Amino acid sequence: MAKEGYRKVHVYQCPCGYTYEPEKGCREAKVDPGVPFEALPDQLTCPRCQRAKVHFREKRYSVKV
Repeated sequence: MAKEGYRKVHVYQCPCGYTYEPEKGCREAKVDPGVPFEALPDQLTCPRCQRAKVHFREKRYSVKV
């Protein structure tokens, strides 16, 4: 459980540095906010470098609110 004053964040990062945040979606790929990474189509590619979805890695951390 996150400490008081912090919230957990789960993002997915491409090796090029692009980060997909499910809360924000992806305007370039026409993905609405709130769409979980797992629900994205397998053929989706990074909007910056065109790498396939399989190259993204999950990152978890807490941010102060």
